[in-house]
Amino acid sequence: MPFTLRSLTRGMVELTKSLKLLGLTLFILQLSYAQDLYSEFIKSKVKEIPLNKAVVVGKGKKELITFINPDCGHCRKEWQAIKPHLNKLKVYVFLLPSRSFPESRAKSDYIACSKDKLKAIDEVLSGVWDGNPPKVKECPLVNEHIKVAQNLNIQGTPYNIIMEGYKVIEGYTPRLLKELGLE
Repeated sequence: MPFTLRSLTRGMVELTKSLKLLGLTLFILQLSYAQDLYSEFIKSKVKEIPLNKAVVVGKGKKELITFINPDCGHCRKEWQAIKPHLNKLKVYVFLLPSRSFPESRAKSDYIACSKDKLKAIDEVLSGVWDGNPPKVKECPLVNEHIKVAQNLNIQGTPYNIIMEGYKVIEGYTPRLLKELGLE
């Protein structure tokens, strides 16, 4: 059968379509592989987090690690969103005060060394102490929280790690509750 320009063009078009499909398939496989590697990396980093040093609130089976700054507006929004779900959620809170928020260190110390941590965190994140921070001694636990954040290279708050699936969510998003399976 002789080749014609038309049959050759049709063959080239089909080959091009096949190559594009192959390229897309390889790209998706690379993305999937990259996501798996990232998940494994996060999983290994989570194992380094001393959860026994966290401020723990909630008694649920779902677990969340969160790094917060007591004066961060997004952290406060996030707290208001997760607070009603503490019966289904256990939250490991690491406090990360910032020089940008001069009251945040005293508020972090208050939370970390308070006997009733749930009450303390709720007061602080609800703004009860704004403009008049608690007069408390420096709490060494806050320094440990800062070191944990530095070791993980956490720069901003809130920074969340959902333990199931080791998913990281940086910043506040209403999607957090959905990702936790609470909505």
